[in-house]
Amino acid sequence: MIQTAVKLPITSKPLEDAVIAVTGAGRGFGYSIARALGLAGATVMVVDADAEAASGTAAELERLDILSIPIKGDCAVQLEVSHVFAKILEIYGGITGLVHVADGASVTPFKKLSESEFSESLERDAKSSYLMLQALLKRAPNAWGTLILPPQNNNEPHTRALRSYLSGLVGGLADMGVRANALVPSRSAGGPDFDARLGESALSLALPAARGITGQTIGVTLSPLPDMKKIIPREFLE
Repeated sequence: MIQTAVKLPITSKPLEDAVIAVTGAGRGFGYSIARALGLAGATVMVVDADAEAASGTAAELERLDILSIPIKGDCAVQLEVSHVFAKILEIYGGITGLVHVADGASVTPFKKLSESEFSESLERDAKSSYLMLQALLKRAPNAWGTLILPPQNNNEPHTRALRSYLSGLVGGLADMGVRANALVPSRSAGGPDFDARLGESALSLALPAARGITGQTIGVTLSPLPDMKKIIPREFLE
């Protein structure tokens, strides 16, 4: 069952001593979440399979006086996941929490979904979540983890099944004593200005005051995206 997001009181720099890894932070939801956590005082590990995208995000965060370090890593490859955690632990000696963005499920209708596309979705979201959370449990058992699930408005059967698996994963970890939760955005990413509520929700779960919240799958209603047809002249859309 998906709960509704609840905001917790936030002081100016509540995460000042926190070291938080955000995957997929080179773009989309990952960028918005990294920005929100950084503005709250966290040191942000910008993890992305695209080294250039990770460096770009880290540079933008630095301009906002956010301490951040880019780390290239494909979260669906065990060796690279090990490298990500090894680098964080080498630099800081520990990690406070992890936000893993696993929102890349295919939007292709189920009847037209190819086997390769289905396998890619499993790699990108299911396998990567398993690898990242397992590594977190092994390397930093006292850290917390938050998953960002495929958007709620993607109701294809394979996507619904993926959300159920990921929700069950955090529930199972919670039963083991791990502080793990999942957030389900109402739609796909639209940029920091439109995805602020997801960043705020991820921030709320990162706060020490939220340490009693675990095993929850929480829905986050995002601001509607503008209708580009009303903004961009018709000739540019044709």
